[in-house]
Amino acid sequence: MIILFGNTTTLVTIARVRSLQTKSNAFLASLAAADIMVGLVLIPYGLWLVPDIRDQFDQAVAMCILIISAGSSAIVVSILNMLMVALDRLIYISHPFLYQRVVTNQVTGVAVILPWAIGLSFGNCQWFIYTPKTSPPQCVANKMLPKSYYKYAATLCYFIPCLAIFIIYIKIAWIARRQGLAIKKMNAVRPFHDNFDPAKMMMTVFGVFFISWTPRFVIHAVPDDVLNTYVPELVYNLAMMLGLLNSGVNFLIYPLHNKQFQRVFKQIFCFWSKSQQWRKQYP
Repeated sequence: MIILFGNTTTLVTIARVRSLQTKSNAFLASLAAADIMVGLVLIPYGLWLVPDIRDQFDQAVAMCILIISAGSSAIVVSILNMLMVALDRLIYISHPFLYQRVVTNQVTGVAVILPWAIGLSFGNCQWFIYTPKTSPPQCVANKMLPKSYYKYAATLCYFIPCLAIFIIYIKIAWIARRQGLAIKKMNAVRPFHDNFDPAKMMMTVFGVFFISWTPRFVIHAVPDDVLNTYVPELVYNLAMMLGLLNSGVNFLIYPLHNKQFQRVFKQIFCFWSKSQQWRKQYP
């Protein structure tokens, strides 16, 4: 529930505060929508972990593929959104005048739609390639989909975008250091920090995302015989759960780096707290 509540709060915050309705925050809204999708996937996945319910999920192959497909789509959408944010920040910081001229609302709209188109295509193709490796089937991604699919898909849709994001943020950090030294003796320090604060926030978001999801993708890259022998099912489930829970972290990061998010979040939480107290007093 915290994933759904937190990311819905993010969407409401961006919708309510006009100053937050920027091109960069369009990607944050898209990322929050993808995290809500993960939160919806987490509900049936949590039920699947209950032994008495697991058999029913394993027998419902269509439901199983739907859960795996939706989760995979959301992950791809998330990583591609973070790649778009990184590119957006790089262009804004390194070529601000070009950014104002080229990065229009139409371009931003296409850049927001593109990750969803790729992510949903990635997830939907799983309907055509699933091949259960056990009898009866087990509703686990590495036992429902070909190993080669996850091996190449993880490389194309996870590790390559992560590498690109790492390179972009290294470039941004280099620009920040160079510009910081150039204006060190000037009085325009605050605008300089304002330009880089969103990039710092997204570096934190990406760092947490990378730490959360990399164990799961590394496990998928391990050969089946090694995986079945040396990696207990508990480790696989914990790696999967760690990745899914990442979707409930971003809304905690935003207020730490952005005072506008902080202010609106406080208003929402205070309103919720007062409404709860009112309900207790007047049940």
